[in-house]
Amino acid sequence: MTSPNHDTATGPRPASRSNPIVVTLLIVIAILLAVIAIILAIRPDRSSAEVPATAEAPATASAQASGAQTAAPSQTDPDLLAILHGEVKRDPADAQAKGDVDAPVVMVIYSDFACPYCTLFAQEVDPALEDLVEDGTLRVEWRDLAQITETSPLAAQAGIAAGNQGKFWEFHDAVYAATDPSEHPEYTEDSLVALAEQAGVPDLDQFRTDMTAAETVQAVADAKQHAYDLGIKGTPFFIVNDAYVSGYAPEDYMRATILEQAVAAGGGATPAP
Repeated sequence: MTSPNHDTATGPRPASRSNPIVVTLLIVIAILLAVIAIILAIRPDRSSAEVPATAEAPATASAQASGAQTAAPSQTDPDLLAILHGEVKRDPADAQAKGDVDAPVVMVIYSDFACPYCTLFAQEVDPALEDLVEDGTLRVEWRDLAQITETSPLAAQAGIAAGNQGKFWEFHDAVYAATDPSEHPEYTEDSLVALAEQAGVPDLDQFRTDMTAAETVQAVADAKQHAYDLGIKGTPFFIVNDAYVSGYAPEDYMRATILEQAVAAGGGATPAP
């Protein structure tokens, strides 16, 4: 019995000659399929809402300069609102928060101790909003987004260490008061210990231990990744109830945003026009 693949008279049959047009079409199709696969692999997932990212810049400046906005608008997209609301902790034991835990407005601030616009906010805007904290309208919750310089994470770790001794906001104020808003400061363990001493942190040895502890390092890294997962990649960034502010904004803009959100939450008088 002869093989079905061989001709006994002539030996193995030569492969049939391919049509050049067919070969070319097959190659083109293969290339197109490969390109589509690559696009699908690298395309970001848009199935869920994402907080718009911001660079380290006063992103609200152009709208304010044109008079288009006097306050950050409330968002209406349900998925985005779920993200904004999900970032609010209202934890009475949160060492990096200040203000009434039941305040009608919570401002979550993502910040970096080496960010110039964060410094400007801390020096000019934060103190001007303190009356809203004191009268129970506003609660402020800090989130580390330490990325500007190589020592930004170390400074964030120092903030956590100060918070462990109930001195986060005193440390926050000391760090930003010592910083030039036009610079990106670099920190060392010794310089941060000196700032902690200035802030009144009682146990400096424990402060140094907590600052460099593995769990503190991990907490700062996790906080940055969490912000990135939300789409927040720049500082400062603010969530104010149903609104957000991407970048630095002056006191009048932030105050108007807070008061409008207080009214919407049923916890404040209608702001003056």
